[in-house]
Amino acid sequence: MDSLRSRSGRPLLTAAVVLLSAAVLTGCQSGGDVPPDAFEGVEVDYRQAVRASAAEVAGGEVVATELTRPESADPVWVTHVAARSGRTHAVRVDAATGNVLHTARAQRAWEGMAPEELRALLDEAAVPVDEAAREARGAVEGPVTAIRLDAHDGDPLWAVDIVSDVPGGEVTTRLVDARTGEVLDRP
Repeated sequence: MDSLRSRSGRPLLTAAVVLLSAAVLTGCQSGGDVPPDAFEGVEVDYRQAVRASAAEVAGGEVVATELTRPESADPVWVTHVAARSGRTHAVRVDAATGNVLHTARAQRAWEGMAPEELRALLDEAAVPVDEAAREARGAVEGPVTAIRLDAHDGDPLWAVDIVSDVPGGEVTTRLVDARTGEVLDRP
């Protein structure tokens, strides 16, 4: 593995994983565009995926949801749901039918946060995931492809990815204050 290091000494494998993760998370093709027909097999929107996923974990609150493989014959929503304890569960929902495919307790902490840290962040987030997505959409028409709770300087934020309906489908990420619902980065 030592041969996979850059001049700075950091593993190149880490960089590759980060780049691949970014491409998967945004659902982007080259240049940040999404082909116009990419969502033909997607019948279940983020609201339906969030409801189905939250119902799988008693007292669960959605921490993130992401549409994966929208252009494929089997698109899937992958949603992370926190239980009351702050431990997360991954729920996979078929984006064509809305059926829950699989639910499993996450093997790692959410974004490196201890369960009690995640619980505290969720307690501060007065704006639910669906309201954050509605606020983020504002003037941007198109499907929401990912929503994620994050912390910036300790403040809870929702990051919402939207694919515009214009030809080429550019992915736009909006940040929403999870306490107030204010969109922090209008274009």
